[in-house]
Amino acid sequence: MFETIRWRCYARVNDRRAADRVVGRLAARLDRPLRLDTYERYWKYPELAELRLVSPLESDSPDAALLAVLQSAWRIATPWALGAPGSDGEFDGIASVNNGSHFTLPGVEWMEFQVTDRQ
Repeated sequence: MFETIRWRCYARVNDRRAADRVVGRLAARLDRPLRLDTYERYWKYPELAELRLVSPLESDSPDAALLAVLQSAWRIATPWALGAPGSDGEFDGIASVNNGSHFTLPGVEWMEFQVTDRQ
């Protein structure tokens, strides 16, 4: 069973409070709850913060999981580059302003999702 979506996001925020606001805005765009797992400054570009997020998925099949994740992801950004599915049904996607993606939330510059049926 595909239980969670793991998100990683790079956003232009000054502190943890601003990161919490970005997470709130992301959660408002999604059709599911979103929890901030970790927040830290991105070592390569200090003006960005790396946010690791988790949201529930609870989908039984890879097809249903992919559809649900893409419906959520397209509320945040377009387009997404999808990786090839793994043998265990794992899949991922990336959106980046450097590659022409447009985010619905100001300050978000790069985002990735990963879904697996492993615990």
